[in-house]
Amino acid sequence: MEMETQREPKSWAMIAIFGPKVKPMEITSKLGIDPDYFHDSDIKDIENNPMDPHWQINSTLGPESPVNEHIWELLKRLAPARKEMKDLASLHETCLYASVEFASQERKGIRLEKRTMLLLGELGVNLEILPWSEEDFETSA
Repeated sequence: MEMETQREPKSWAMIAIFGPKVKPMEITSKLGIDPDYFHDSDIKDIENNPMDPHWQINSTLGPESPVNEHIWELLKRLAPARKEMKDLASLHETCLYASVEFASQERKGIRLEKRTMLLLGELGVNLEILPWSEEDFETSA
C-alpha cells in the first residue's frame, strides 16, 4: 500500500451579511468596502420565491491556500472597518463561510487559529465550515 502524500486541502472563504432588512448599498457605504457580490430583495430563487438581500466579500487567494489564510485575508480587509462591521453584525445575520476539501481518509478535521476565532467572535460573525471531497462532484458513468 502506497503512502499518500499529505497536502493542504483546497479551501475558500467568504463573509456574507444577509437578511430581510439588509440594504447592500448602505453596507458598502458604512464599511467603505465594495462587495464581490450583492443583490437586493428583487431577486428570486429557483422556485421563484423572493430571496433576502445579500452582501458578500470573497477571499482573493487561490484554492491551494490554507483555510486559515483565506479567513485571515478577509479579516484584514475588514480591519479598517472593525467597529462598523461589529455594528452591522449586531443588526443582521453575518457569517463567514469556509469551504474545505477533505480529500483523504487521513484528514480528520481542520484546526482554526486562536486569533482567528477570537476576532470572528469579537466582530459577532458566525462561522460555518462546509466540508467537501472530490467524490461529492464525481458522476458515475
